[in-house]
Amino acid sequence: MCFSATASFVTAGLLVPSGLYGAAFALRHDRRYLPLASFPLMFGIQQFVEGGLWLALGGSTAIGVDTAALGFLAFAYFLWPFYVPLAARSIEVHAERRRLFAVLALFGFALGASLYLPLLVHREWITVTLSKGSILYGPMLIYDGYVPRSVIRAFYALIVSVPLLFSSVDSVRVFGMLILFSVVGSAIAYAYAFVSVWCFFAALLSLVVIAIVRRSARPMASDDGDDGIATAHPRAG
Repeated sequence: MCFSATASFVTAGLLVPSGLYGAAFALRHDRRYLPLASFPLMFGIQQFVEGGLWLALGGSTAIGVDTAALGFLAFAYFLWPFYVPLAARSIEVHAERRRLFAVLALFGFALGASLYLPLLVHREWITVTLSKGSILYGPMLIYDGYVPRSVIRAFYALIVSVPLLFSSVDSVRVFGMLILFSVVGSAIAYAYAFVSVWCFFAALLSLVVIAIVRRSARPMASDDGDDGIATAHPRAG
């Protein structure tokens, strides 16, 4: 989280059990919703890692700043760009949209790998500072000098929001709009610490997923067809 170690750990303490509950509910009722239901759990782990980064910045833990930063960026840079499209694809009933979301997941994987993997090789590229009470991630990227970061940020936002915005489940589309608003709002109001601040807002918004799963997940009518999509009809939320 973007304010303090305590805030990060408290947020993680809220998200992790909520995510475990959502995942258990999806497992019992409709496993197609499991990737989506796991959002709060994964955001909770991410916030816990950032809490460790706060401690590392304060010198109160043996964990190195670069190690903690890599842990946080593994989610922010690498995981979310492909995991979100895959989660949307898992619950999608329309074959054309499933194909679109699969393509976006491939783009997301390529983007995430290009952002994150070089940092594993060049840890000296990682810079983490505090600015206005927030953590500022300023690693070097392989695109620096070629592609403006604003363009990369916009591409990232499209990859993680389009699958949600074009979902056939009404409540997921609403969630997608909330995520998009959080991206735009964070970029405008907190451009200096966008990564940390946006992940905080997205983490809180992920609690909406629990309501979506409880409302929309239900046993699939049949296991036939393309992952059951021919006979599965998710309840609009």
